[in-house]
Amino acid sequence: MLSVNQFVSQPQDMLFNTEAFFRLHAPDNACFFQWVLKGRAVMCLHASEVNPGCWRSPRRGTYGGVSFFADVSVQELEAFLVEVLEYLQRQGVERLEILLPPMAHAAERAAEQFFVLRSLGFTESLCDANYAIDVDTRPLLEHLNYANRKRLNKCQREGFAARMAEPTELPAIYQVIARNRLGKGYPMTMTLAQLTQMQVLFPEQVQLFACHAAQQMVASAVCLRVSPDVLYVFYWGDEAAFSQFSPITLLASAIYEYCQQQAIALLDIGTASADGQANHGLIRFKRGLGCEASLKFRLEKTLES
Repeated sequence: MLSVNQFVSQPQDMLFNTEAFFRLHAPDNACFFQWVLKGRAVMCLHASEVNPGCWRSPRRGTYGGVSFFADVSVQELEAFLVEVLEYLQRQGVERLEILLPPMAHAAERAAEQFFVLRSLGFTESLCDANYAIDVDTRPLLEHLNYANRKRLNKCQREGFAARMAEPTELPAIYQVIARNRLGKGYPMTMTLAQLTQMQVLFPEQVQLFACHAAQQMVASAVCLRVSPDVLYVFYWGDEAAFSQFSPITLLASAIYEYCQQQAIALLDIGTASADGQANHGLIRFKRGLGCEASLKFRLEKTLES
């Protein structure tokens, strides 16, 4: 049975599909869908209006789509999505876009969702290359290419130190990242106030990291534990004056070590493309850190009136 905006209690292990994340970003026109079987909510998906007649899952967040448990069949997934589409169609929605998680996050579940959406008439409107590191027992040093091993060793020789940061350090961490992105012509997609609100709502999921040279913060990162098995680098950057040292490499090592300590299986460093076009410098950088690529799709469907 389809449940809409009833928020049936449901164990949820994907940050972007939690009720709290939905409520944080939902506009007036938004729906939180759940599929209830035998009194248990086994699937959820939320979508919001982003332009007149156009809805997206999620409105904010790196990806959305359906969260569903291991015992949910492909047939049940299809039935849920059919009901969601029919409901949105009755509300006058003209187009639905769904941002799927990178295939590396849960290859089998992502593949089934992709397959079902395609069978229901969705088509790919965007394909990005996403990069992530499989976390194992080896130090990050053994994943790095030769150039990055040299950079890591250089930072350590010069006395740089990277560590997990305290929640109170968010303003300083944000400023380092904002200066870095401004220098590269990239906007900050979230304000400091919005990130602070996320930190309050999700204290266990928002993790901060910083790299210092003496007393100066020279690189920083905001990471999100998007599921028990995945840590996602949401933002990171370093100070331009220290680019010759590449402190991001040492910072990446500290983040990777945190993943090892927390039994996190995948460190996701994000896409290396924009609007489907490759950023070759970013691809080289991420591959040099030991990342492997997987595909990340946006699917969409025009709903019949």
